[in-house]
Amino acid sequence: MTLRLLGGEMAGWSDAAPAGGSAYGFLLSELRSLVPAGGRVLVAGPHDPALLTGLRAYAEITCFVRSQPDADALSSAGFSVLCGSLAKLTDSDQYDLVVALDGVGRLCSVEGPQFDWAESVQVLRRSLRPGGALLLAVENELGVHRLVDRVTPTAAHTDGDWRPLGEYDETKPGTPSRLRERLAADGLTPGWLATAWPLPSAPTLVIDEPRLRYGPAGALAAVASGVTATAYATRRVLSDPRRLASTAIRGGLGAELAPAWLVLAFRGPAPSLSLPPAVLNDGPLGPLPDGRLLEELLIGACLRHDLPALRQLLTSWVAAAPGVSADNVIVGDSFAVLDPARAAVAPAVAIGHFAATLLAGGYDQPWPHAHDVPSLTAVLLAAAGVSGADLPEISDSAPDSLREHEERVRRLEEQLADAAIRVKYVETELIHRDAELRKARLQIDMFSGKVGYRITRFGMRAARAARRSLRKMT
Repeated sequence: MTLRLLGGEMAGWSDAAPAGGSAYGFLLSELRSLVPAGGRVLVAGPHDPALLTGLRAYAEITCFVRSQPDADALSSAGFSVLCGSLAKLTDSDQYDLVVALDGVGRLCSVEGPQFDWAESVQVLRRSLRPGGALLLAVENELGVHRLVDRVTPTAAHTDGDWRPLGEYDETKPGTPSRLRERLAADGLTPGWLATAWPLPSAPTLVIDEPRLRYGPAGALAAVASGVTATAYATRRVLSDPRRLASTAIRGGLGAELAPAWLVLAFRGPAPSLSLPPAVLNDGPLGPLPDGRLLEELLIGACLRHDLPALRQLLTSWVAAAPGVSADNVIVGDSFAVLDPARAAVAPAVAIGHFAATLLAGGYDQPWPHAHDVPSLTAVLLAAAGVSGADLPEISDSAPDSLREHEERVRRLEEQLADAAIRVKYVETELIHRDAELRKARLQIDMFSGKVGYRITRFGMRAARAARRSLRKMT
């Protein structure tokens, strides 16, 4: 296939972490109807080769990248490639579909003009044929992934961040409604708009905006929390992103705090297109039950110190869904399992995992003496009516979050302060009783040298001897 250098290409350097993932792959397969027979597709920016292979099944693919090593690799794989800076891309070649799932932040090279978000979108728009479609990912600078990130997007951390603007690119829209307005102002007709979770570069969950706002909030929050837990299992963060994601969705702010938005816009009227309201991994997300996540209800009861409600939830959990973890059960009119494919465990182990979550999150709970997983698990097992068992070591699957670390340190400081008060009280009592003992000894020593004391001691010994004699005679 052909490799055309446009100018501004970057030699000896490659873009890392291209956009990819099975959710993006499924969505691209659903857009087949937008590309006519023999149609052309432009893929702008670094994308996973698996996405390109899926697109090549029904369209002629042209890849646009700024890295010459990346361009050589794509050309060797049989793709037509344009290599260089976005400023060199002309509208002489037009396409039926332009795909920019990596956004527009990595389309300009160091050897050319640095376009802002709006200028980059305008170049991509000019590459569309009349009636063509643009599939664009837009990272949300106020997304959950940014709010829990320990590093700032306005400072260079890799050699690809030579122009780190972050939220200071004033042309970049900050809400879904502003994104639609900006695209309309550029001559595009916004159609489908969805949110991507938990990371913009490789989301595993895509939910369209109407589904997110009006669907079963509790179940959607649980699914988003689950995929976020998987993505952040080994990442260091400011605070637990699972809590932030689920709270945002339940509170009606899921679209505003989503890590990224996916928008399908058209150069002309938007055709009718049926896309799944939600995609999980490589297929549509099935029907979800209505209700709240059991784990959240249990935590709420612990925070309120509502022991009757806590016992009722625990006993009902063990009766209705034994062995299913609390983050996989939706409580509505009944107890429903969110993901039946997840392996079940022993009820005691499931309760132990909840105890680990309760302690790792720094949540308040009614048993301050139960400050480790085994002791808290034993209390919860008793409340659930489950006989004690030898538990295996429960691993803590919570993200390494600074806020939860600080909360655990604060609780340890409270326990140490309480222990210090107890130690001080005991020391005071010991000093007081030691003083009384010394006073008693002084009094004994003082009286032991007196004649009266000696006569009294002699009389007591004589009385004891007489009493023993009388007992023998009787």
